[in-house]
Amino acid sequence: MELHNSAEIVGGVTRAAEYSYRPPSPPHIHVPPHREDEDIILPAYALVDGESITNDDLKILTQGNHIAKPHANWRYEERREAQAILPFLYLGPSVAARNISALQKEGITMLLVIRDTVMAQAKFLSGDKVAAQLGIESTTVDVSGQQELIAAFPRAIKVINDHLISVYRKSDMRKWGKVMVFCESGNERSASVVAAYIMQMHNVELVEAIQYIQSQRFCIALNDEHKNLLYSWQQLLEARRHVSQAQTSVQQSATTHTLTPKCKRGRRDLDDEDMDMDPDRADDEARFEGRAAFKPFLS
Repeated sequence: MELHNSAEIVGGVTRAAEYSYRPPSPPHIHVPPHREDEDIILPAYALVDGESITNDDLKILTQGNHIAKPHANWRYEERREAQAILPFLYLGPSVAARNISALQKEGITMLLVIRDTVMAQAKFLSGDKVAAQLGIESTTVDVSGQQELIAAFPRAIKVINDHLISVYRKSDMRKWGKVMVFCESGNERSASVVAAYIMQMHNVELVEAIQYIQSQRFCIALNDEHKNLLYSWQQLLEARRHVSQAQTSVQQSATTHTLTPKCKRGRRDLDDEDMDMDPDRADDEARFEGRAAFKPFLS
């Protein structure tokens, strides 16, 4: 970060603070630790119209409520292992994806690696070899940098769901598949994908999703960039659900053929419409909420 420390006097005014020429940092998103004496519950999610799966598939995938009991005795060595975040969804590092005996013991049926495109071009970080040895499936989701990760969330979620439903139906509804999601460390890219999955499939916000994962895999390390990507994902999910609910309401209104008298709109309603027509202005004003008064120059 380039700073100019001298208090220059130009045109009779003195600069009150140092200049910074770097891009602004993303806002910090605080994820408080969850109380150890309280369980974290993921609710069974009710399907919203317009989603790409059916109610029956959703019951197969979410398997009802899930309760996570905080991992009170986390050992440092466990960072090299994979942990079951959900009964069918595991999270771990690449070294865990090569542990054949552990994969067999847990009954993993698919390896899903979230890797950088540079690693893909070099043919690094793949689960294909181990999957071939075990006779299970293996697939990859490649991203070129953190910003592309949010675009990969829907692909990764679809891969996981398609596999779980396929295994369940091929077994005549007697067996659930198990997917292990991994990256180099199991703490960043793959952890973000698992958080995005929980947010979509169980309709929870990012803080609750991260707390749930961290209760099972304490070593995850999501920085502010990852958290802001997940916050953007949260907003996308909320917008999609609001649109679906609005479309459902319109369809229901159309079927009832009920007409309501129009009320005269007041000035407040018109002002609210003007604000809605300029969302960029509202976003810009929100950046300054809660800031103390500051004068950049002193005369």
